[in-house]
Amino acid sequence: MTAVSIQPQPDETRVQFVMRQVAEHIGREGLKVGDQLPSETRFGEMLGVSRPVVREAFGALAALNVIDIANGRRPRVSAMKASLFSASLDHAVRTEQISIQDVWETRRLLETETIALAAVRRTEEEAARITALAAAMAKAPPLSDELMRLDLALHKAIAEASRNTLIARIIASFEPMLETAIPAAWSVVRSDEHHAQLLVRHAALAEMIRLRDPDGARQAMDDHFDRSVAARLPTS
Repeated sequence: MTAVSIQPQPDETRVQFVMRQVAEHIGREGLKVGDQLPSETRFGEMLGVSRPVVREAFGALAALNVIDIANGRRPRVSAMKASLFSASLDHAVRTEQISIQDVWETRRLLETETIALAAVRRTEEEAARITALAAAMAKAPPLSDELMRLDLALHKAIAEASRNTLIARIIASFEPMLETAIPAAWSVVRSDEHHAQLLVRHAALAEMIRLRDPDGARQAMDDHFDRSVAARLPTS
């Protein structure tokens, strides 16, 4: 690395300047997850800033999950985690910047296409797991913790079978809210017949994936949200 003459932009602090430069360095050097970055001292020399400024920038980047830092070790490029987006999303819901209905509508848009990808890209093992989860739901006691866990696991397994890492991480980031929202959706069940209908819809998701039918899978997920989830949640 050689010294650069780049200066902070008018609207950014020196810490923000260093953060931007570190992120650009990762891209420019083609660094991958786990690769080491230059030290605080080296970045300070290269950018013409003090070590405390670099240390603060590193801390902010670590909080954003861009880099990993640990005592006595050089910083490394961090792996993407759903937990960061999850925390931000949960905060937005708690502070009423977005509504639960916004989350469910977003899930519907994502998962309707995600299951179509899963139907095309899934492995035999993934299809078998998704089918097994749907079958286990049918055997679980109504409104039980086991049923809620299996429902969540089914949707996550479908996302993973899509072979789209970003989609899978986004859907995984909804998990903390779904731990409350899924039981709320099931709580509207008022009869054994209604309970059975919901289980049939979940089984249809697995069956369309098993059959490698993307159009059928898309329709099954749309029907699932239209009749068994979104339509039974508050609209405001």
